[in-house]
Amino acid sequence: MFRRPAPPPTGWATSSRFAAVFAFEAVLICLVLLRFHLAPMSAAFAALVGSLLVALMALLFALVAFVLVWHKGERGFGRALTGFVLALVLLAPAGFASWLALSVPAIVDVSTDTADPPLLSRAAKDRPADANPATYPAGSADHQREALPQIQSLLIDIPPDDIRKLVLRLMQERRWRVVADLRLAETAARVRLPDIAPSDRIEAVATSTLFGTTDDIAVRIRADDGKTRIDMRSASRYGSYDFGANAAHVQNFLTDLRDRALLPDQASQ
Repeated sequence: MFRRPAPPPTGWATSSRFAAVFAFEAVLICLVLLRFHLAPMSAAFAALVGSLLVALMALLFALVAFVLVWHKGERGFGRALTGFVLALVLLAPAGFASWLALSVPAIVDVSTDTADPPLLSRAAKDRPADANPATYPAGSADHQREALPQIQSLLIDIPPDDIRKLVLRLMQERRWRVVADLRLAETAARVRLPDIAPSDRIEAVATSTLFGTTDDIAVRIRADDGKTRIDMRSASRYGSYDFGANAAHVQNFLTDLRDRALLPDQASQ
């Protein structure tokens, strides 16, 4: 007596597993391209979005396969489950990132002083032609003040030179790459230009761990009626969404700077 061969797994299950594996490998490749700047940022992000769409297809294929297995007794549950789990692993972080992008203001250039933002002189030279402009967007000042009222200049009763040391130390702790350290106050005093307000400017570059996205940062230190005024600016090189990264750069950095400055042993070192 011959045994009837078992029917093959449903094509929906096979397609789900194949699409999910393909999407998983494609996402990993895109992350490597982004993190190590091996491809243009826009192209790598477009490929990443395409890979996530394939993962969404794998999820839908798996759901169809589950229905067929449950109602018609077709085979392929294991393949469908593999596709479903892999797709969820890819889509869950993407869904969270999408929610975060929609929940924060679409501002990628944040400054404590919107009337006279600190210059990003080095970024103007380093940014490629397809990157965001290094000049502060003239039309975003009112939007930023409304959406990010907590972003304010910092006024501290500490000498500017001590503040400068703290700024450099905090940048080093954050592993930001300092690309410019301009002692404008010393230059003005040396050439005897009293009309120039004494100020220093430090520029740095912050790179995210996962995607390798780059933000250009400038901190301006200026004497102000016996105190020190610190203004800060953080701007994304690419894209129109930063998931709140630049606002977090400014707010967290100035909070830490204020806390450190209040400790005498920290401010004088």
